[in-house]
Amino acid sequence: MNDAEPRIVIVGVGPGARDLRTIGTQKALDAADRIILRTRIHPGLDDLRGDPRVSDCDDLYQSATAFASLYDAVAERVLAGAREGGTTIFAVPGHPRFAERTVALIERRAGALGIPVEVLDAVSFVDTAVNAAGIDPVADGLQIVDAEELASVLAREPYAAGLIGVNPARPLLVAQLYNPEIAAAVKLALSRLYPDEQPVTLLRGAGAEEGSDARPHPLRELDRQAVDHLTTLWAPPLAPLEATRSAETLPRIVARLRAPGGCPWDREQTHASLRGALLEEAYETVDAIDQGDDAGLAEELGDLLLLVMMHAQIAEEAGVFQIEDVYEGINRKLVRRHPHVFGDVTATTPDAVVTTWEGVKAAERAEKGEPAPERSRYERLPRAMPALRKAVELVAPRETLGPAMDPDAGAPLLAAVLDLIGQGFDPESVLEAALRRHAETIVQRESARPTTGKSEHEEGRA
Repeated sequence: MNDAEPRIVIVGVGPGARDLRTIGTQKALDAADRIILRTRIHPGLDDLRGDPRVSDCDDLYQSATAFASLYDAVAERVLAGAREGGTTIFAVPGHPRFAERTVALIERRAGALGIPVEVLDAVSFVDTAVNAAGIDPVADGLQIVDAEELASVLAREPYAAGLIGVNPARPLLVAQLYNPEIAAAVKLALSRLYPDEQPVTLLRGAGAEEGSDARPHPLRELDRQAVDHLTTLWAPPLAPLEATRSAETLPRIVARLRAPGGCPWDREQTHASLRGALLEEAYETVDAIDQGDDAGLAEELGDLLLLVMMHAQIAEEAGVFQIEDVYEGINRKLVRRHPHVFGDVTATTPDAVVTTWEGVKAAERAEKGEPAPERSRYERLPRAMPALRKAVELVAPRETLGPAMDPDAGAPLLAAVLDLIGQGFDPESVLEAALRRHAETIVQRESARPTTGKSEHEEGRA
């Protein structure tokens, strides 16, 4: 037992050769009462292997059943050493702040015990990786992702949309590609964004005196390559127009089409001129749904998304709003109106969800000082909605109506349309006028009887 006050110093021994160890780290190692290595499996530890002050945590890797329990056990071993008094060094590969989850755990637990912790700077795997790749991480916008995080995203499919968080038009490092299973998961995750033939490089032992290797392979072959605990994946950026699976590419293309020197046709478009195209693409999307055409649906959804980006770009040029405002508006609305998913409200049935939704909308109006909507259901329907669709929404809201089995069921409706046309009337306008009168009759009827307690169930969810 050391009578000196307990103190923990966390150091990084660098990503490879001993020469990468900082002077500050070496001084701390020389002065330590005890040294606990997270692992001895590292190419730059020859001078410490016979040191009697040195122990390691390699046995914990063999006995742990999960990473959470492993990190917990490592932290407890370091704290146990610190309780003996004096200076305890906890030495990790690379830099203590890079992909070292035990460090934050030790800091938190030591702080609760009143044991001071100091974390020294070190050379990280990023330093040697960017040197091997020959890039400037700041100027080139380097992205760094943990291989385990990519693997965990893959495990959440088919609900993993938007979780990868990688822009393929920027360079990428994937750290800790330590076994074939992780490599296979990373390949599948990155395949959501990159083409199968995308060249990627496995940087093995970057910074080590011997055994370093850097060879490019197609992404599709990633899971066939040898990897170990010193392996980092390097993916060079795709050209902006080649990152066709990235959510950031479409607004970039639309902005270029609208910019000076872009497409003359696109530059002339306005919100009004695109109105017909928006309706047409919506109808074509519905056609693909009705026909069960999955490939066609993907294409039509793309056409709809293009129009969303066009309208947002036109609005930005006018100084009205930006595409980020569109994202923010719908994201905030979805989170706010689903407290049963993102909050602590319970709603386990569709009816309960509708009730929750309506309650949130009422609260939103109250916050804005707005009264409950006084318009009839008919008036709350979009003006551009076809009259026949309005009739369905007015009479049978939220119901799923299918086609009639009798092919002649529509004959009376067609005859009425033909008769109106024969009289020189627009059937759409005539039905619209009739619906308006029908809606007014409903309002008069409902206002003449006691309130039934009906809510805005039929109002819609927009």
